[in-house]
Amino acid sequence: MKVADIDRALAFYAGVLGFEVTARMGPSAAFLSAGGYHHHIGLNTWESRRGTPPPAGTTGLYHAAIRYPDRAALGQALRRLVDAGHPIEGASDHGVSEALYLRDPDGNGLELSWDRPKDQWPRSADGSIRMISDPLDVDALLEEARRPEPAVAPMSSDTRARLAELRMRLLDLHKTLLDDAKVAYEMDRGRIPSAGALLQLVIGDPWFAWLQRLSGLIVRIDEMTTPEAKATDADARALFEQVDRLLIPSETGADFARRYLEALQRQPAVVLAHGDVKRVLKSG
Repeated sequence: MKVADIDRALAFYAGVLGFEVTARMGPSAAFLSAGGYHHHIGLNTWESRRGTPPPAGTTGLYHAAIRYPDRAALGQALRRLVDAGHPIEGASDHGVSEALYLRDPDGNGLELSWDRPKDQWPRSADGSIRMISDPLDVDALLEEARRPEPAVAPMSSDTRARLAELRMRLLDLHKTLLDDAKVAYEMDRGRIPSAGALLQLVIGDPWFAWLQRLSGLIVRIDEMTTPEAKATDADARALFEQVDRLLIPSETGADFARRYLEALQRQPAVVLAHGDVKRVLKSG
């Protein structure tokens, strides 16, 4: 999404809607997700810094739809919008789903919805889906958000220990990849004068940007294992799977997969660190 101001957009998508910031590129871009995915929403100001919404009568995306897992989650999203004083433009019961309609601070249209189970979808005589647009009972939706959530078992001690081991192995892998990237950078662009200069490059230079995918997962482990975190074994399993999917080298894949393959081919230390991570993943 093109936005005018990253901080303002993040205040809405993270502060109001509750998405997690997984990566940020200063004032120019940010990525947010739900449930530990690398990103569901991308925001940038590359062509739109301090811009205005497009005028009426122009083409473009009508709205982006965000589907919540159940009715209570949609009710909680509505409660956050009400508490923030953010206006709602419409609310409809479509038979197959219930939906709220609004605009983000940049005027981008949004639909927040949840789907009823498929066996409850209304159908016509010929079996086709029959969508409707009846008024939505907003008060009942808000009441749904007030119901106590079912108790969820906390993360087990075995899973917590396995996450700690994975974090240590990912740190080792990140270090070997950073060392390899530093050597390649200096061969191409000259010596990096200090550790501080290297840190600034890692934070802001596109040469090192691909490593942020890995460091983001390490940060995610830290967040999941804090004393106040409410992460479960299921959350940990999702993270293990995310790490496993990320560490697939490929000549034709995304930037991380290609750069990762090059590092594996160059550096035996990367191969060893990769194997250590994979052993932790397989141990479960």
